[in-house]
Amino acid sequence: MAPSRQSSRVGSTLLASEQDNNDDTIRRKRGEQRQFRSGIFRCFAICALIVSVFNIAYHEAYHDENIAEMAADLFRRSHFRTMGTTSNADSRGTIEAAGPAAIFAADNQQKKSLSSELAGLQCEDHGGPSDPSLAAEMVYWEDIPSDSEWISPFHPMHTSSTSTRGQGGVSAGQQWEEKYLTFEPDKGGWNNIRMAMETVLVMAAGMGRTLVLPPEKGMYLLKKDQGKQKNTFTFHDFFELDSVAAEHRGFTVITMEEFLVRKKGKLFHQQTKQVMDPPRGQTNWNGKNLGELWAFLRSVSPVLPWNPKTCVAGIPASPDPADEAALKSAMEDIISEKYGPKPKPEDFIGKPPPVNTTAAVRLGELLGERKEICLYDSILQAAPVLHIMDDNKAKARLLTHSYTFLFFQDWRHDLWTKRFVRDHIRYIDEIVCAAARIVNAVRERARKRDPGNNPDGLYDSFAVRRGDFQYKKTRVEADVLYDKSKDQLQKGSVLYIATDERKKEFFKPLTEHYDVTYLDDYVELIPGINTNYYGMLDQLVASRGRVFFGTFFSSLSGYVNRMRGYHAQKHKLPGWEDGIIQSYYFVPNDKKFLMTEYRSPKLPLYMMEFPTAWRQIDHGVKELHRSN
Repeated sequence: MAPSRQSSRVGSTLLASEQDNNDDTIRRKRGEQRQFRSGIFRCFAICALIVSVFNIAYHEAYHDENIAEMAADLFRRSHFRTMGTTSNADSRGTIEAAGPAAIFAADNQQKKSLSSELAGLQCEDHGGPSDPSLAAEMVYWEDIPSDSEWISPFHPMHTSSTSTRGQGGVSAGQQWEEKYLTFEPDKGGWNNIRMAMETVLVMAAGMGRTLVLPPEKGMYLLKKDQGKQKNTFTFHDFFELDSVAAEHRGFTVITMEEFLVRKKGKLFHQQTKQVMDPPRGQTNWNGKNLGELWAFLRSVSPVLPWNPKTCVAGIPASPDPADEAALKSAMEDIISEKYGPKPKPEDFIGKPPPVNTTAAVRLGELLGERKEICLYDSILQAAPVLHIMDDNKAKARLLTHSYTFLFFQDWRHDLWTKRFVRDHIRYIDEIVCAAARIVNAVRERARKRDPGNNPDGLYDSFAVRRGDFQYKKTRVEADVLYDKSKDQLQKGSVLYIATDERKKEFFKPLTEHYDVTYLDDYVELIPGINTNYYGMLDQLVASRGRVFFGTFFSSLSGYVNRMRGYHAQKHKLPGWEDGIIQSYYFVPNDKKFLMTEYRSPKLPLYMMEFPTAWRQIDHGVKELHRSN
């Protein structure tokens, strides 16, 4: 029995050992499985974390609220000198150390590489139209390469005592001091802001000064959908200012922040002559209350005391004192009536003078009812910084068109500035391309309505300003609008109405006679576009109407007419030689036909646009670079 019991004990021991081995194996496998699952979980968690971080970064970079800010930052980094990348900081510092002339030369080299086809319209990246001919219809501007080479005779590269003139510009060794023009934007609606901005742009270009853009801020009536889309703006949100600066040798634009950084410790109080820095040393004023900034700029630089209502801003042909004296003399002769009665606006009705006539004749026409000339004299020419304030109480407001306020003694410079505005101060491609899609849709609507008689899809257009418009005598009922316009329109035709009237039933008297359509009917064609651009879209679509009726005193209607004038000149439409266009006003009765005959500027200057803005402004392009 003993061997049997021993064998039994050995067997039991072996079985127990085998069971222990099996348990160890099971535990090991379970541990490996737990470790495997844990590894998978950790891997999944890491992947999820990476995806989350990327997602956060993506939305931070590309969320709708940041798109315009990124575009503005890209613009500053690609053009403004203090916003260069780290990689080129050393070379930039070397250039800046060489002086302003070296910067000018380097920037012009960069401008050649950055220059874009402003004369074209690039709609591929803006939702179309894909057909180039549909986009081309919107193009009223021209590409004149020689214009981009013109540099104001007041530019420091010409006037500095240590620089020399010449076709080749300046060399890196030459020294001259850059001069600046700062300004406060108009506080009115968009088209008033635009008018003042155009005037300042032309002043900067004509004076050879670097233009300092105001900080980004909200604009009156351009504050829709706060928190959902961009609604604080600077001017390059509307115009191709980056391309303008890139294409023009003598025109430079910088931000207010860059200006304040550059001029730190170099600005002096006008009375005490003490060095002054901006309040709290702040240089970035985007989105801030700008009252303190404007007060600071008014204290450290001469404020141009020019009032468009009372004077014409006279820009001599050159810094030569003889030109300044000649301009003064011409003005004195006009006011003293040395050669006959002082011209009145009525003297020029239907009688446009040649665009290259004498300075005295052109000045006499531009003066209109005004009796003063505000000269850009030697004192102002020498100022390192000039400031333009906007203060209605102080009668300091540029509520004027550039061409009705600025007088250039040299007619070639005058026409250059008008081409400058036409060819470069135009809405960005995103806005123009969106308008092109709407224009095409309106034309399709017109074709379908009358395919036999209207193969080109012609339509008529109105601009009916209501809302908060302060000129009550223009706020007439829709039956009056119909009565005043019916003799120029075709019954049953398509009528596009640009308006701020929200209750469309107001236009029922018109819908009874025409196929009336509005911007609201085409919103599906412009997905994602900032709704603050809608007024600009209305202008562009209305400008392509066969016949246009506008609201007198409305600068929105005025700009529609100017674009129509540009188109008329480009395509040599009937009456183009005299600047005539097929546009009318509803009321007052005596204003209806103002645009159908030549008219010279007349106060109030903002009430309408005048043919001098577009009439034969391409004359003398080849003579621009010839010496007097």
